[in-house]
Amino acid sequence: MATQFIASPQLPDFLSPHDIEVRAAGFGWEEVTAVVWLQDTWTGAGTPSTVRHGVVLRCYLDGDDIGRTAIEGATDLHDPDVQKALAGMRLHVIATHGHRHLAPVKDDIDRIGDPQLLITKDDRFRDAIRQRVADGTADPETVTLVSTADAQEKQLAHLRRRYAVLLWRYLAHLYRHGMTVTDIARWTQLPTSTVERRMTSVPTTGAAAITGVEPKTWSAYVARGQAPAPEDHVGREPVWHLSTVLHHIDTRPGRPGRPPKPA
Repeated sequence: MATQFIASPQLPDFLSPHDIEVRAAGFGWEEVTAVVWLQDTWTGAGTPSTVRHGVVLRCYLDGDDIGRTAIEGATDLHDPDVQKALAGMRLHVIATHGHRHLAPVKDDIDRIGDPQLLITKDDRFRDAIRQRVADGTADPETVTLVSTADAQEKQLAHLRRRYAVLLWRYLAHLYRHGMTVTDIARWTQLPTSTVERRMTSVPTTGAAAITGVEPKTWSAYVARGQAPAPEDHVGREPVWHLSTVLHHIDTRPGRPGRPPKPA
């Protein structure tokens, strides 16, 4: 059965590092563990020597909404190496949490597969079968198969559009919080070159998806000066840098997608 959705999550619905609580203990499902080795000089009795001790960091996701980073060895929390590890683990948590928005849609796309295979695996005969259905000469079973395939094609198109919107928002969210291109590519399952291109050349559909409006609405906002003018064109397609789109989102008042009304 296909996953049912009420509304697509907007950019603010994704977990941010500020939502992650750092504490000396935590509960939940462990997502990742890291050990940071700290170096100290032994100044006690005997010969001075260098010793190492490990600080264990564990990241958790509590349900679907709250991320916790549990610390063992909390006295070392302010060590620069620990802070660096914590920053990386926060990114891991928000990436894991955000990916949960995409996974069900991708699973439904994979589950449907190619609806045309319901009709026949040999595409040479598919047009002939559809023609018989159109002519009214096909048997009831064939009519049902073609009808089912067409219904699944519509559902697949809807899921692909939904996934494309979510992917834009997910990529923008990871970029906003400083994730590297390589890591963004790994989490989004896109080639590194595609990630780089999406950062530097966001088309109208991408800007609208990230902002939470329809493409025609974004274009109208741009035309009225309520959204930034395009920074370049690819062919006839206007494009923006991802940082420009995010800056517009961060500096506008009101609810997602809505620019301020002209005075």
